[in-house]
Amino acid sequence: MNESRSDEPQSAGDQPERRGPPPNPIHHPLFLPILLVAFTLWFGYDAFLTTDPEMHEHQTFNRIMYLVMQPLCFRMIPRGISEFLEDQQAAAGAQRGRSAA
Repeated sequence: MNESRSDEPQSAGDQPERRGPPPNPIHHPLFLPILLVAFTLWFGYDAFLTTDPEMHEHQTFNRIMYLVMQPLCFRMIPRGISEFLEDQQAAAGAQRGRSAA
């Protein structure tokens, strides 16, 4: 009898169904670094490039926040990328382990 189980892929190219709820995008390793880069660019623009007279009231705050956020970005971007690559390698290893079994 040639019966196939429903939890096994039909061919090598088929992906097994994901069990459980979909992953939360906030838990992605690159979420925080991208958010920090966006805030850094925003503070940098408001601090140094804007010509809006109303924003000149907040220029000191924006410059301080830019100087605070910039080192955080330089620290978090490489860490987020390395965590993302580790997750990808772990997922590929788990996929290979499932297909070999």
